[in-house]
Amino acid sequence: MGFNMGILSLLPVFVAVGLSLWTKRALFSLFTGVFIGSLLITSGNPFRALLYVVDPLFIDSVADRDSMKVIVFSLFIASTVEIMRVGQGTQALVDWVAQFATTRRRALVGTWFSGLIVFFDDYANCLIVGSSMRPITDRLQISRAKLAYLVDSTAAPVATLALISTWVGYEVSLMDEAMKTLSPEVLKTAGLDNMSAYALFLEGLPYRFYPILALVFGFTLAITVRDFGPMRESEQRALSLKVDTSEPVSANKMWLGIVPIALLIGVAMVDLYIQGTTANPSASTISEIIAEADGYDSMLRGSIAALVSAVGLAGLLGTKLETMKTAVHEGMGRIGEAIIILILAWSIGTVMKELGSADYLIQVLDGVVDPIWLPSLVFVVAAGVAFATGTSFGTMGTLMPLALPLVVKSGASVEIILAVTAAVLSGATWGDHCSPISDTTVLSSAGTGCDHAEHVRTQLPYALVSGGISLLCCSIPVGFGVSWTLCLILGSLACLASIFILGRPLEPDSTTDKIA
Repeated sequence: MGFNMGILSLLPVFVAVGLSLWTKRALFSLFTGVFIGSLLITSGNPFRALLYVVDPLFIDSVADRDSMKVIVFSLFIASTVEIMRVGQGTQALVDWVAQFATTRRRALVGTWFSGLIVFFDDYANCLIVGSSMRPITDRLQISRAKLAYLVDSTAAPVATLALISTWVGYEVSLMDEAMKTLSPEVLKTAGLDNMSAYALFLEGLPYRFYPILALVFGFTLAITVRDFGPMRESEQRALSLKVDTSEPVSANKMWLGIVPIALLIGVAMVDLYIQGTTANPSASTISEIIAEADGYDSMLRGSIAALVSAVGLAGLLGTKLETMKTAVHEGMGRIGEAIIILILAWSIGTVMKELGSADYLIQVLDGVVDPIWLPSLVFVVAAGVAFATGTSFGTMGTLMPLALPLVVKSGASVEIILAVTAAVLSGATWGDHCSPISDTTVLSSAGTGCDHAEHVRTQLPYALVSGGISLLCCSIPVGFGVSWTLCLILGSLACLASIFILGRPLEPDSTTDKIA
C-alpha cells in the first residue's frame, strides 16, 4: 500500500520530533507520531488507526527477522554488561583505566578513541562503548548526555568510513546495482568504464564530508573540554552529582571486563569473514566478502559468545548463580524501555514509507540537475529523508539508485560524481544522527543510560552545527571545483572555530577540581 500525501507525509515525524523536544517524553512523542501517521493512512478513522498501530505496525516490526535479531542482541549485551558489573569485572577494568583517565579531558578523549576502536558495527559501538565508559565518566562527573553524544557521533560515522564493517558491503552493493542500470557507453563517457563499485566507494571516501567532520567535531569538543547550548547546561549540572568513591577490587577480575567484549568483537568479525567466503569463494576483496555476509547474524553470534563467556568467567571468579540470574533479569529490564522506543522508531519509519515521505522529498528536486549543485542538494535531501524515516540504510537504498544515474547522465566530472555518491551516504548519516527515531540514537541513549529525550535535545545543536559546516565548507564548494583536501581543511578549521566561539569551559564546582 502506498500514498501520495505531499507535505502531509512529513507530519508524523514533525509531531514526534516536536513533542520529544518539548515534553522530553520519548515514548509518548513517538507513539503520537505513529498514531497520527496511522490516522492519515486510515483516512482519519481513530479506531482503525489504533488497530493499525498494533497490527501491522508493531507486529510486523517485531516479527521481522532482522529487527528481532537486533532486539535479542541488545538484550544479550545488556545481560552481559550486568553480569560483568555484579561480578566486579567492569569495576576492575574501570580501576585500571582510571589510572590514565584521571581528568575529564582524558576520559572524553578516551571515549572518542574507544568509538574508533569498535569500528565494525554502529549498534555494537553504541552498546559496548556506552556501557564500558559510563562508570568512568560518572566518576569524573561527566554527564550521560555528553557520553551519549560522543558515542553517537562515532558509531555511524566510523562504521560508514571503515573499510571493514557491516555497512561497507551494503553501501558497495547499492553502488554496484546503480552502475548496472547504466550502459557501458554512458559509463565510458563519464570515465567510469574501468571503475568497479568498490573502487567508486574507495575513491569517494575523501568526499564523505559529514562523517569525517563529525569525528573532528567530537574530538575537538573532547580535547578542549568546551560545550555550548543544552549540552553545557547538562554538563554543568553533572558537576553537582555525587562522585563514585567505590573501593578498588581484585585485578584478576579485570578479565571479566575484557574477555566478553573481546569475544563479542572477535566472533562477529570472524563470522562475517566465514559467511562471506562461504557464500562467495571467489571473493577477492574485503568488501566482496562482507557484501555476502549477514551482519545481524554475526552480531547475534558474537553476543551469544559474550554472554556465555561472562557467565562462565563470573562463576569461576566466585559470583553465585542466583546473583547472575538476577543480573540477567535486571539487565534486560533496564533496556526494556529502549527496546519499546526502538519498536516505535521502526513503526514510524514504516509509516513514513507508507505515506511516501521519501518520494515527496525526492520530487522536490525534480528538474534540478545542474551538476555544480548536485553534491549539496543530494546531501540535504538524503539528510531530510534519513531524519524523517530514522534509517540511514533505507535512505541509501532509496536515493543511490536515483542519484548515481542522475549525476552520471548530467555530464558531470568524475569528481562531482564521486561527491554525489558520497553525499548520499554522508547525508543519510547526518539525518540519522539528528533523528530522534533513529535506532543508533535510541541505542546510544540505552548504552549510556541517558534519558532519550535529553540525548536528542543536547545532541541536536552539535549535529546541526557540524552538518551545516559540512554543507557550507565542503559540499557546496566541491561542486564548484574546490578540491576535497581544501574543503576538509576549511571544514576542520570551521569546526574548531565554532567550538571556541560558541563553547565555554565549565565553571568549577566545589565538589570537584577535576575540570580539565
